[in-house]
Amino acid sequence: MEGAEGGSHFKEFLIRKGTMIRQNYAAISSVYKVSKKPLGTGSYGVVNKCIHRETGHERAVKRVSKKKIKNLMMFKQEIQILQRLDHPNVLKLYEYFEDDRSIYLITELCKGGELFDKILEEECFSEKVAARLFKQIL
Repeated sequence: MEGAEGGSHFKEFLIRKGTMIRQNYAAISSVYKVSKKPLGTGSYGVVNKCIHRETGHERAVKRVSKKKIKNLMMFKQEIQILQRLDHPNVLKLYEYFEDDRSIYLITELCKGGELFDKILEEECFSEKVAARLFKQIL
């Protein structure tokens, strides 16, 4: 939009993935129905399936106990990095929640299972399959 003197009233507006992924300040239970059965556990938290109450979209929620986070500022910087990443081989972060005890990361639901379990199951891969997997990891 130009003004009377030919100058622009609006600066350029950029939409980036990181501006769309925000902390949700609502209670997670009001936005998602979280399954009680864990999909997996790790050293930092538990992953459960969840369903968005309004859209019905299936997602995963990783609950990370704040007690297990050694450096909260560094953890939040990692969330900021995930907000900016957009690659088919990197887990998508949709939003996150925080309460007094935990941080909840809402991510895409990956149904393919664990790579380690697949390696144990297959026992060996062809060179072509190994190269494809390694490329995906990189």
